[in-house]
Amino acid sequence: MTRRRMVAVTLSVFAIFAIAWRTARSAAPPEDFKDEVMKMEEERNQALQKGDIATLERIYSDDLVYTNATGALLSKAEHLAELKSRGLNFRAFKHEDVQETIHGDTGFVTGISKSVVEYRGSVSTGSRRFLNVFVKKDGRLQLVAHFEANLPEPKAN
Repeated sequence: MTRRRMVAVTLSVFAIFAIAWRTARSAAPPEDFKDEVMKMEEERNQALQKGDIATLERIYSDDLVYTNATGALLSKAEHLAELKSRGLNFRAFKHEDVQETIHGDTGFVTGISKSVVEYRGSVSTGSRRFLNVFVKKDGRLQLVAHFEANLPEPKAN
């Protein structure tokens, strides 16, 4: 093999490794993305407890899909209107078994909410499983979907 050909092969191999390294690096979410998702989740939780509509307005995507524990499907405007009117009021707030999963620029947060919630005059104290989906849109993290479902009460022995 000539020296020229050897240099070309070596450069080609380096170029292939550089492209592969760059592709793998850009495909993996940044390490701090998990922290960013959990920070946004906590900011949302605090805003719900305080009735901070301005913060929720910023966190929620305009096309938010919000499904509450009764199965009602609400838009961003409908959900925020319930909070503004105090038709939805968080009396106590506690989340357990919170876990997150990252896929590209999307973060999924799941857990169990043991919050005391007043919804349209009825108070709910049971446990609910929740799922929040955060997506990086236009350079900022937003909540695009929320789902919760009541969990059965533990049976007494």
